Amino acid sequence: MTVKDKVVIITGGASGIGLAAAEKLAAEEAKIAIADVDGDKAAATARALTMKGGTATGHKVDIGNSAAVRDFVGDVASQHGRIDALVHCAGICPRKPFLDMSDEEWRDVMRINLDGTFFVTQAVARVMAPQKVGTMLLLTSDRGVYGSIDYAHYAATKGGMIALVKSLAMVLGEQGITVNGLNPGLTDTPLGRAANPVWEDKTKLDVLGTHSKPEEIAEIIHFMIGTSATFMTGQIVSNRMRLGM
Repeated sequence: MTVKDKVVIITGGASGIGLAAAEKLAAEEAKIAIADVDGDKAAATARALTMKGGTATGHKVDIGNSAAVRDFVGDVASQHGRIDALVHCAGICPRKPFLDMSDEEWRDVMRINLDGTFFVTQAVARVMAPQKVGTMLLLTSDRGVYGSIDYAHYAATKGGMIALVKSLAMVLGEQGITVNGLNPGLTDTPLGRAANPVWEDKTKLDVLGTHSKPEEIAEIIHFMIGTSATFMTGQIVSNRMRLGM
């Protein structure tokens, strides 16, 4: 199991799980290209990884802009001559009751989470297909399976991503590309804390059990893109059993 010298794109790689994944994979000598809507943080993250001996570049990318995604993926492919893996962590999760949700709020989550997933997977697949090898890992969510109060738009996008994982595994399998999803569960990140009211109720948090740390999810990501088990595709891996969230 190794990611040494693999060219890995990480979307949302300047914070949370994406950042932890970038740190882990760079330490294992992968070549990291970070895409994040916060270009300054992406660049700072890349510099920090480079100072530690890693190989990384940071790019400002609005994942919901198809032209920006294509340009970014094209730049990475031109620089390295290939793309070996995609770790797609970018997404938003604003809390809003369904009956109060505006058209714009619905569309914004769809644009970033679902449209953005289509844009980046298609752009990366077009590079990987001629290589006849590659792996994609999308951060999905148990909310895409079970639904969620106050996050109907988010749950809908994650359900769509889960279906896309299974579809792309079939579509891209003949090109040697594996596609899997990872439901990280309750994870202590800024987005996770902002998007999950369980953090506000210590009793409920105790009942659910310990939460994950981003670094622990990064270990799973490392395994899933570093494994030589090319038969594993179209799978959704859940980090924890659902206990009434």
